[in-house]
Amino acid sequence: MDVERPKVPAEAVELYTRYIHGEVSRRDFLDGVKRSAIAGLSASQTVDFEAVAADTLFPTGTGTGGLTFTYAIAGPSTLQVSSMFGTTSGANYLGLDNPDTAFYLGDSFTIDFNRTVHAVGLYVIAGSDAQAGDMQLSVAGGAVTNSAVADTLVSDGQAFYLGLVESDPGLGFTSAVVTGVISTPNAFLAFTVDDITSATRGTEAVPEPGTWVLLLTGLGLVSALARNRR
Repeated sequence: MDVERPKVPAEAVELYTRYIHGEVSRRDFLDGVKRSAIAGLSASQTVDFEAVAADTLFPTGTGTGGLTFTYAIAGPSTLQVSSMFGTTSGANYLGLDNPDTAFYLGDSFTIDFNRTVHAVGLYVIAGSDAQAGDMQLSVAGGAVTNSAVADTLVSDGQAFYLGLVESDPGLGFTSAVVTGVISTPNAFLAFTVDDITSATRGTEAVPEPGTWVLLLTGLGLVSALARNRR
């Protein structure tokens, strides 16, 4: 019996073709893949922290742009908007009120969307010492970690896009967790977060109901596009 493969949008296939022939940059390719991956989703919103002044603090239970952050991080530390280092859009990003204005491995915080959503994605930004699996985005039923290859570069570091989408319009989630994963003893990494995007899905049919797929994990989706062209 032939197994039907998930259909990759024609727009995504064309974008991949242009990318492998050097007609578009990696950043433009990744931005296009994100758009294709959430095709059919509506009510998308992105919080890039540009509407919030640098040095703004978010005690647990508070937030911005319709998001609420909850956490208990050693220090104790408080989530803070900063602009000290490079990021993926604008000048501001989300970190902590420590000297590095950043999260560390072992830290985690929950993003409450205050609504049911079907997709979430964000950038985690770190230095050149980041290793595959250092940073994780998880929801009820699914999780994804960063790859070894950055999705884009910033002025003084590298950024990885983490995302998940629920393909069954009857299911969804109301929160997501960002975690700095300690995989080896005494491991250290400082990282920040930016461009938190969430979206809901309409009632149109969606392939592979009930499964979790990666919204974007760099080469993972590139490979899916390549298989579609064989």
